[in-house]
Amino acid sequence: MEYGMHGLAERVRRELEASYHKHGCGPAFWDTYQQVLDRLVPQGTERTEVTNEMALIIEQLGIVRRAQLVPPDGGRPR
Repeated sequence: MEYGMHGLAERVRRELEASYHKHGCGPAFWDTYQQVLDRLVPQGTERTEVTNEMALIIEQLGIVRRAQLVPPDGGRPR
């Protein structure tokens, strides 16, 4: 992630990994995911980029086999 500090992506990774170890892939893990996302960026174009970066982190941690990335247009109907 390119949002100011190099350590941000690592901190997000550690937080998500800790939540996964504590809660598995259940609702509490996804609550943590949403809280992290809400802290990082509000709704909008940048949120799509951050969401996709977080999906890749979750995929790399093995929490999901293949993450669903948000389309560049944010999934908005045309």
